[in-house]
Amino acid sequence: MCTGAFLLAGTGLLNGRKIATHWQYAEELAARHPDVKVDARDTVVRDGPVTTAGGVACGIELGLALVEEDRDRETSQRIARHLLTYVNGPGGQAQFAELRAREAQSAALRETQRLILDHPAGDLTVRTLSRHAGLSERHLSRLFRAQVGMSVREYVEQARVAFASRLLTETTDTPEAIARRAGFGTETTLRHAFLRVLQILPLEYRERFT
Repeated sequence: MCTGAFLLAGTGLLNGRKIATHWQYAEELAARHPDVKVDARDTVVRDGPVTTAGGVACGIELGLALVEEDRDRETSQRIARHLLTYVNGPGGQAQFAELRAREAQSAALRETQRLILDHPAGDLTVRTLSRHAGLSERHLSRLFRAQVGMSVREYVEQARVAFASRLLTETTDTPEAIARRAGFGTETTLRHAFLRVLQILPLEYRERFT
């Protein structure tokens, strides 16, 4: 479970296998053990005889997965209902992760990141952001991916999803209003972004976390 994957990886037992660990430590685990296929999205991953879980609380889900493997899904679902939990929680780890990106080394890029986070509904096209940063679009895109670990468009989308997720849990605004406030424009675009980033629909997110 969780960072216990570091112990197994150190023995070599995880080489060549896909495994889960807590999303916050996935990058470090992958860097230390490049032969391990680290999955930061799923809560439980089974690869051959090895079953791993994302966080400590995912241990219940891991146990239910083993019950299903040993017995059947009906049994694991019955136990899950008794425990008031899910056999497989919707959204995996992604729904719990905040914006997963490094802070840029360049002052100009850090200012670009702050602009995106402070004004998610603004004009955040690569062209506009490159003007703010005083860089060409190509140079901004190349530096951003190298220093932040994702493209400008991916960062903007994740920043908007993070902002929208707070509005969903802290306000009673409709999805249409939240889509506009977060820079998505339409509810349809908001839904697609949530499914890409969090693997859960906006209203499902609201129901689960409020």
